[in-house]
Amino acid sequence: MGSLRNTQGVSQENVEIVKGIFARWEQGDFTSTDWADPEIEFSIPGPDRTVHKGIEAMSRAWREWLDVFDEMGARVTGIQAVGDDRVVVDQLFHGKGRGSGLPIDEISGAAVLTLRDGKVTRFAGYTTLEAALADARGDGG
Repeated sequence: MGSLRNTQGVSQENVEIVKGIFARWEQGDFTSTDWADPEIEFSIPGPDRTVHKGIEAMSRAWREWLDVFDEMGARVTGIQAVGDDRVVVDQLFHGKGRGSGLPIDEISGAAVLTLRDGKVTRFAGYTTLEAALADARGDGG
């Protein structure tokens, strides 16, 4: 996985939790929700930046997004803590389109995960690392 920067104490624990989540996703396993707070706020990039609230809504949004692929995985290219409660992940998605079978070599993405008591309370996906970092720092997103 990616490099670690600015991580100590609570932030290091949060980085390790996030690394565990993304380790599963690198293998194409997006089924687990044990990492999510029951009231998680979840959003992913796209024309509709709806914030989905709760595990069931998050799972439904993920399924809709993943259903356009026969195979999908996510490779972490960088990970860093921002403050004590946020972790920013830079990643590349790869897979194969459903129906077309066309390979998807690399789709850039980034995410900000906010954690409290070992659970992710907010997951915000972005198409660029810059947007994710701006969100994590409170500069917008």
